[in-house]
Amino acid sequence: MGNITIFLISLAVNCCFWASAAIPIINSSTDESALLAFKAKITQDPYNILLKNWTQGTPFCNWIGITCSHRHQRVKALDLSSKGLKGTIAKEVGNLSFLISVNLSNNNFQGNIPDELSHLRRLRGLYMQLNELSGQIPESFGFLNRIQELFLYNNSLSGPIPPAIFNISSFQVIDLMYNFLRGSLPMDICNNLPNLQSLNVSHNQLEGQIPESFSRCSEIKFLALSYNEFTGSIPRKLGNLSKLEQLYLSRNNLTGELPSTIFNISSLTILQAAYNRISGSLPHDICKKTPRLEILYIFANQLGGQIPSSISACRSLKYLSLAYNNISGFIPAEMGNMSALQLLHLISNNLTGELPFNFFNISSLTEIVLGYNRFTGNLPEDLCFRHPNLEFLEIESNQIFGNIPSSISLCSALSTIALTTNYLTGGIPPQIGNITTLQNLYLSENNLTGSIPAEIGNIIGLQHLLLSDNNLTGGIPAEIGNIIGLQVLYLSDNYLTGGYCRFIYHGCVNK
Repeated sequence: MGNITIFLISLAVNCCFWASAAIPIINSSTDESALLAFKAKITQDPYNILLKNWTQGTPFCNWIGITCSHRHQRVKALDLSSKGLKGTIAKEVGNLSFLISVNLSNNNFQGNIPDELSHLRRLRGLYMQLNELSGQIPESFGFLNRIQELFLYNNSLSGPIPPAIFNISSFQVIDLMYNFLRGSLPMDICNNLPNLQSLNVSHNQLEGQIPESFSRCSEIKFLALSYNEFTGSIPRKLGNLSKLEQLYLSRNNLTGELPSTIFNISSLTILQAAYNRISGSLPHDICKKTPRLEILYIFANQLGGQIPSSISACRSLKYLSLAYNNISGFIPAEMGNMSALQLLHLISNNLTGELPFNFFNISSLTEIVLGYNRFTGNLPEDLCFRHPNLEFLEIESNQIFGNIPSSISLCSALSTIALTTNYLTGGIPPQIGNITTLQNLYLSENNLTGSIPAEIGNIIGLQHLLLSDNNLTGGIPAEIGNIIGLQVLYLSDNYLTGGYCRFIYHGCVNK
């Protein structure tokens, strides 16, 4: 009986020995081997960080870019961002089982993302943006069940986005912008993302409809789907995202009406939905529930109706563009109270009435673009007193008349004056020569008279000077030759004289 007992004990010990021998020992030496395997895949190290610092003679916890845990002396963070490194990512990185964060961003890494990174079950953050990575996002990333942040933007990744990653409830930020990703987003995308705060998949090749289930991402603050091929309408249920701050939908193939529910989101600061085929009109109470709105870009769509007077309730609005739509009616006088407004683009609509300058006292305005409408009225003498910071004034192809005020020179920051195809009369004010910041002066197709002021030659940074199709007389000032940066000069179809004319391109063809 005793011999049998001794035999069984011996058998058990041997079994345990061989069983343990079959299991790889994961310890600090494994980490060192994995890091050296990573180093071996580097083909370019301009600062010699790995070549001189990552050596076996020194503890790897002291290597540049390595952070170790105090208790186990295992690698918990790998940060080699912005080091100019080139090469491929070694699969052995997946053996760094204590890793919490991997940051290889802003380098020149190429090739595929190794499947083995899915073994990093402690991983919280993976940062590989701004590289040259290609291939697909590994499906196995669905096993990273503690990950919170995934940054892969500005690479050359292709194929579909693995649906499995949208089942990781710990996710807070996913940024896949500027890749070549295809396919569609799962219709239940937000069913298992209770903590998601930011999703950016813009500048890809995604298609299909925008899932209604986005309304279940109750914590989301940033949603960017721009520059894709999404179709269908904007889901009304997006209006349920009570914490949403920024929504980007531009450059898709979206149709249907603009949901008024979006303007129920009081936290919204940015809404961009330009370059689609969105129809309908702006809601009559557009800004009464979105007091924080700062940017509203819905240009290049098919919007109709009028600009609601309630838009003045957007007291924080800085950038407003409703250009290239079918909006009609007047500019509401109430808009003159929008004291934060810097950019106003309403070009190419069906707007009528007098120019809004009589009720605009917005000193913050830097760009006014009202061209290709049916505005009437004239440019007031106090234009630059009201808008001293004006940099861009464009009112082409309207029905404005009267003189160009000499006080326009007080807009000392102007880079562009575009007033072509109107009914302007009188002379070109010599004071324009005082606007030394001016780069573009477009005054063609009006009824301007008198001579070309020699003072224009003071604007040495002028690039485009278009004065054709007017009733200008006299000679072409020799001072125009002082404009060293001049690229385009159109003076044709006037009554200009003088021998200097033959040296000026487009300067000699008169009426």
